[in-house]
Amino acid sequence: MPSSFNGTGTSWYGSALPGKDGSVVVTEWITLLWMPLIPLGSKRVLFESDQTKWYTGHSLRYRVQPAPLYMPHLIKAYAVTIPIILFFCYCGMAAN
Repeated sequence: MPSSFNGTGTSWYGSALPGKDGSVVVTEWITLLWMPLIPLGSKRVLFESDQTKWYTGHSLRYRVQPAPLYMPHLIKAYAVTIPIILFFCYCGMAAN
């Protein structure tokens, strides 16, 4: 189960290959400031309920099954993350 604090930790990204039961394939990532860095694997997730509780906010219940690593999620994530990292590296070197 993903867990992060201020965008740093692990998160699920993507939603692909919907199943007949409403499940989708997501990829779990190690994130830094909401940017996916390292994929931990893909999973098929079926969200069962979304309840709002006054004391904790939203409470999601879901079932998770392992799935093969979904390559389009990696391609899309790195297509966005790599240019952002390169931009910050360029800005850092230009400041010197």
